[in-house]
Amino acid sequence: MKKLSAKSFNIKSTLQKAALIIGIGILLNAAAIYFLICPLRSRVKDSEVGMHEITSNLDKVRSIISTTNDKQQKIANLKKEYAELIAKGVLTPLLNSYAMRAKTLLQPLATQSGLVLEDVRELPPIPLQQPCPIKGAVHWCRQPIEFSASGSYTQLSTFISHVESELPLAILSSLEVSTQHNLPEIHKILISFEWPTRTELTP
Repeated sequence: MKKLSAKSFNIKSTLQKAALIIGIGILLNAAAIYFLICPLRSRVKDSEVGMHEITSNLDKVRSIISTTNDKQQKIANLKKEYAELIAKGVLTPLLNSYAMRAKTLLQPLATQSGLVLEDVRELPPIPLQQPCPIKGAVHWCRQPIEFSASGSYTQLSTFISHVESELPLAILSSLEVSTQHNLPEIHKILISFEWPTRTELTP
């Protein structure tokens, strides 16, 4: 059997090579950990934080969306109430006459109360003061309408109550009651209401 010589098998050299290979492997592993694994772990951590924020924001958005239908319904109801209030309260001319429009609004209420409306006249409008009027914008005025009527005190108070209930934007601006000596139960009445009106300012 052939014997191995010291030159062909050097234990020290082999161990050095093995240690060198192991050292290089350790360095490569350390480099991989430092340059690859650590950044990946950092990115995963950042992604988890971002995901948590997105989930939290998503929950908030879902909470807001869940109340959207209710808010839309409330807005629709408010718009309807506003339109009804404007329709019932803002005075618009009839055949270019505010007095005629006012009489058509109050005549049914007077008849219901037993009060007799005899005459109506339109008084000069009262512009609402604005600190900085805007040309072309809607301009609001107070339009007084004066009625002469006859009836009892009970009929008059009932009539005023009906007006306040049915025409909430009509304001009682003046009232004068005169007694008739020949008909003490029937009074002569001079009553004025003011309505909001709107016109367009010329540019």
